[in-house]
Amino acid sequence: MDGERRYRRDRIGVVRRSDLEPYTALRWVASLFKAASVFLIVAVVAEVIAGLRIEGWAALPILLGEIARTAVLAVVLWGGGDLVRLMIDIGHDIRANRVLQARQLGQNARLYGQSTQPPGESRTRPHRLRVSRREEPTREAGPEAAD
Repeated sequence: MDGERRYRRDRIGVVRRSDLEPYTALRWVASLFKAASVFLIVAVVAEVIAGLRIEGWAALPILLGEIARTAVLAVVLWGGGDLVRLMIDIGHDIRANRVLQARQLGQNARLYGQSTQPPGESRTRPHRLRVSRREEPTREAGPEAAD
């Protein structure tokens, strides 16, 4: 019995793999950003090789401008992929925090015999919104009543 209790107590701080959402679409977006970045680098290298073979060293100033613009775009795409991965990690951390807080709340409720319901609510009575009904004003006096 003590071994089981100790196991449960140790497991309260562990987040199961099934507790985390996979964020598959965001992983694909991050991979696409990084693949686009690599493609741009390969394309600019091919453009420099082709430009130097066709035009010679005279095309170098134009090619340097293209290299600079393409490199900046590739770095921005790579950084965008890293930011998407960071958002995935943040989502996992938030989800794990919520799961652990819910487990701790349940553990404390069992230990101290308290209810996990908010104060003033019970499990037997459903929460109902109380709405006061106003009476419609009577239309006895008005411009039509003068006629």
